[in-house]
Amino acid sequence: MARSISHLATLLAALIVAWQPSKARADNEDVQLWQFVNVTGDLDKDTRLTIDATHRWREQARGDEQQTIRFTLEQTVAKGVRIGGGGAIFEAGGLTEIRPHQQVIVVSGGFEFRTRLEQRFFDGADRMEVRLRQRIHYNRPLGDGWRATVGGEWLGLLQSRNRDQGASTDQWRAQAGVAYRINKRLEVGANYWLLAFPRGARPARYTHVPQTVLTYRF
Repeated sequence: MARSISHLATLLAALIVAWQPSKARADNEDVQLWQFVNVTGDLDKDTRLTIDATHRWREQARGDEQQTIRFTLEQTVAKGVRIGGGGAIFEAGGLTEIRPHQQVIVVSGGFEFRTRLEQRFFDGADRMEVRLRQRIHYNRPLGDGWRATVGGEWLGLLQSRNRDQGASTDQWRAQAGVAYRINKRLEVGANYWLLAFPRGARPARYTHVPQTVLTYRF
């Protein structure tokens, strides 16, 4: 087990080294570092609570550093099917976003499909923003407590916070990562996300996001 933890620590260190302020990067590309802490567990045989918090190191031009906290309650309604909802608070650059959400998750084998609807309230915005998120993940056990995950997500604006803007694609996300289960309660992991932001006739903007993840199951 010590050897496995050493391998993961090396990978986490490599991801952190990969993140650095990008003064010389083009306007359409940047690098961020996100750290996740998740606490999750079953309240009863059909109800799950998850609380997650993040710190996101970002350039000031990308909204400055951000702190988030979110909770989600899910109910199992059929084999492999959960429905739920919750809310989140996002703080960055002195501005606050309040974000309730509702979601449906379907699990089949190693695949997990999630549909999430978000209502986003921003300081100073014209109105509430409504965003739809469609995600697919594939989880693959690797043995000896290890697992790998790959996935993608589409995020679309059904209603923009700006009254003069209509529906549009907000962003695309691609993800790959590994995680190691230290014991039945604690897991550590490392991910890489590529975020793509369409900008109409202009070239898309890209964000590279190495991540570290700590998960505790109660």
